[in-house]
Amino acid sequence: MKLYKIFRKPPFFMSASHYLKKDDNPLKSGTKSRKAVIIPLILMQYGSMKDKIKASTSTKPEIVASIKSMLKSAKQLTYNPKQGKTHIDKDTLTELESYALELGVSQIGYTKVNPNFIFEGFEILYDNAMVLTMEMERVAMKSAPSETATGEIWRTYSGLGDIVNKLAEFLRKRGYNCHPSPAFGGDVCTPPLAQDASIGAIGKNGLLITPEFGPSHRIAAVFIDVDNLPVKTLEDNEHLWIKDFCEICNVCVKHCPGQAIYEQTRTLNDGYPEYIDREKCAPHFSKNCSTCITVCPFINGNYNKMKLAFEKKEKTKNKISMIVHSR
Repeated sequence: MKLYKIFRKPPFFMSASHYLKKDDNPLKSGTKSRKAVIIPLILMQYGSMKDKIKASTSTKPEIVASIKSMLKSAKQLTYNPKQGKTHIDKDTLTELESYALELGVSQIGYTKVNPNFIFEGFEILYDNAMVLTMEMERVAMKSAPSETATGEIWRTYSGLGDIVNKLAEFLRKRGYNCHPSPAFGGDVCTPPLAQDASIGAIGKNGLLITPEFGPSHRIAAVFIDVDNLPVKTLEDNEHLWIKDFCEICNVCVKHCPGQAIYEQTRTLNDGYPEYIDREKCAPHFSKNCSTCITVCPFINGNYNKMKLAFEKKEKTKNKISMIVHSR
């Protein structure tokens, strides 16, 4: 019996749905939405919870803070002004972004939420998303597997949990309705959401890769009832070449200790990709494995130089192919 496939949602009192009012009109998950995975359950079954608990002893304050932020995000939905503003002026948006950066956010993007990115059975109040990332320090992550790397992971989880709630307070005080969604225990699958916001592109390891930090970051969001955010779509994203790079790179595939990353990304019946085998990943993840982050060329290299080199190589390859086929 696979517990992580039976229990797909957090306790009801930590769920946003539990705090919605009768007059709310939430955006529900789409017909192709993925089921959420409660990581502790898969670790219990396929990983070593004992190892995880041992490794996480020093990060207990951050873990507790992350859980509290998750609960606060849900409970304080009742604080929305309801008859709020639906248009944000340039000065207020600038002030909001400045505040986010001051709190420790690394990147900001905006997009419309694809309902298929909402986990199955979950709901969000608004479909305009402010997407946020927080860098995980490279030096700390390159020490993985280690307590230092684990601490850095939980620092960003707890940090983003606190930040989305503070941004929600900022917005509500100014008359805006919003729904904060923390990195730990959030309501949506954040990598494709951030990809739609043009912050980066999803690599073969299933992680969002950005020019600034590679895959070394965590992602959260605030859903806002504002109709004039500077949203972007997947068509606006200039980083999608990363996907083509990953197809010929395969460094994370080769170095994954659990052989959990598919060399050929699978396409599921719902048409969406599956990048890793969670059951193979879990035993190593429970021991603080972050290999798919630490070996990625995008955490170690210069994004612009890599892009130029890749484009030059692809141009040469296409030129040769044209010559061969013209004969």
